[in-house]
Amino acid sequence: MKDYILRLKTITIADAEEVGTKNAFLGEVFTQKALGNIRVPDGFVITATAFRHFIAYNKLDGVHDQLISRIDKSNPTSISEIGKQARDLILGARIPGDLYDRILVTYHELFTDIEGALAVRSSAIEHDPLSINTKDKYDTFLNVKGEKELMSSVKKCFASLYSDQALIEDPDRQERMISVGVQQMIRADQACSGYAYTSDPQSGFVDVIHVSGVWGIGLKNDEQQLMQDEFIVYKPNLHQGVNSIIQKKLGQKSHMMIYKDTGERMKLIEAETSSELRGKYILNDEEVLTIADWGIVLENYYHSPISMEWAKDSSSHDLFLLQAKPENFKKLKTFKA
Repeated sequence: MKDYILRLKTITIADAEEVGTKNAFLGEVFTQKALGNIRVPDGFVITATAFRHFIAYNKLDGVHDQLISRIDKSNPTSISEIGKQARDLILGARIPGDLYDRILVTYHELFTDIEGALAVRSSAIEHDPLSINTKDKYDTFLNVKGEKELMSSVKKCFASLYSDQALIEDPDRQERMISVGVQQMIRADQACSGYAYTSDPQSGFVDVIHVSGVWGIGLKNDEQQLMQDEFIVYKPNLHQGVNSIIQKKLGQKSHMMIYKDTGERMKLIEAETSSELRGKYILNDEEVLTIADWGIVLENYYHSPISMEWAKDSSSHDLFLLQAKPENFKKLKTFKA
């Protein structure tokens, strides 16, 4: 019998059918020695086997496929209505007791400081489980605290398998599967976060690494791209004893996403960035080069340009890799064997 729960530190690409591509890539950082210097928040994954158990326990086998077969693809309202019905079935269902207990035990084993917040992220199992298509159309929940909120977030991630966006992109897909990653949350809201690419994201030029980001929690949208700081690192100069950061651009950074205590819980809000922070780069040179080094290590390991999501923790001041994706993957298929 396959496990309902897998620790990130045990996961490899061979587990992609159970944990999804996003979680499989993060697990590789823990399990492959070549990637050992990259820092990833610890955590665990609720597997596709656990999701199947949840569906069977609640007698929902085949129910969602029947619902989806009724979608009128020419009618956006049909997608929204049936999507909501599909999600409500999951949100109204119960997590089986044995799965609930396994999640709880792992949660307490791994996160001894139960006051600390978690990030709970969906990772769908694609038709091809080794697909590098990890476009965000499923839900992520940040600053999750306590057992009750954790379980609620897990069900919401399960339900996002039937998000409107997922149904629009692939309305005919049957037997959908999903996993859920649970990790220590990096408090970037009082620090910074962003993205990096090991080739230029616009031109595809392979000799540079593009690092960008904003103060607070980043959102990948057009507005952020106008506001963000940008750094260009020239690969051939890395580790050659000469300056490899060949360009810096100070972004506007007029606003930042931070958490505000609303009484019952912390809420993510948009706040105006102080004038001091606006005039300051989000990263120093050493931090830019650390992210660039991670990119080079991953690129060499996967023989592919890499896109990454990173964040800096406001308490420890450490940088963390939140997500990595090979853009032109050649090596992945061989790992499954």
